Amino acid sequence: MLIAATQFSPRPGDFDYNLKKYIDFINEAGKKGAMLTLFPELSLSGYTYDEEILKKSIEFFNEAKNELLNLSRKYNMAIVGGVPRKILGKLRNSVFVIKKKKEILFYDKTHLFRKEKDIFDRGERFLVFKFNGIKFGILICYEIGFPEISRILTLNGAQVILASFAFGKERKHIYEISTRARALENGTFLVASSTSGKGIMDFLGNSRIVGPEGEILEKATKKEQIIFHDIDVSILDFYRFKEEGKSHAYLLNRQKELYKDVIR
Repeated sequence: MLIAATQFSPRPGDFDYNLKKYIDFINEAGKKGAMLTLFPELSLSGYTYDEEILKKSIEFFNEAKNELLNLSRKYNMAIVGGVPRKILGKLRNSVFVIKKKKEILFYDKTHLFRKEKDIFDRGERFLVFKFNGIKFGILICYEIGFPEISRILTLNGAQVILASFAFGKERKHIYEISTRARALENGTFLVASSTSGKGIMDFLGNSRIVGPEGEILEKATKKEQIIFHDIDVSILDFYRFKEEGKSHAYLLNRQKELYKDVIR
């Protein structure tokens, strides 16, 4: 399956601009035959702590979602992007999944970063979904540093981890190591779509697609870019369960009865 990851600089509050970027990238990806396109964290609203902008973005998404649904159907594509949403009157930092059906899936960020805790409620569950025969799990930005999340997604069937980011440049070393480590230790592909440019922080960009050996298969080198990789999930069992060659077989040799102390 050909998968696309986008990188750009969303403008907080300029929803029409952000949506146009979505549409342009989706059209570019669709014409190349991509079956899933991933966008950065809160990229439809712009990454911000301004609650008024976030609330207005929710209203905008309710209008824009039909256009995204039509594009999903046109290209037989799953569209995965970042938006805020409200649950029981409180904001959440979320990722939506549009996959040709009217029902939209959402994942709410469960582990919040710094000032996000003042703005958002955290989510309570993880999400794995299936599209065109492949299972995908989702995490958002800061959650890359919690190995338990990626492992749970993997144990729940995820073959590809989709990671939406608005990550600061000052913590580049964390991003560099953790995106590769999560793919390697779980024998998964990891697709990272990362905000670039300056905003509430100096954003890292550096979107990438990582393979099950922890190798960087594709990476963004421009401020605004879309990257592609044709993912073959049939190779994952080799890395997860075979004890030969360059395989690590971490899933084969897990001793889960020893991990009780992790749950505290």
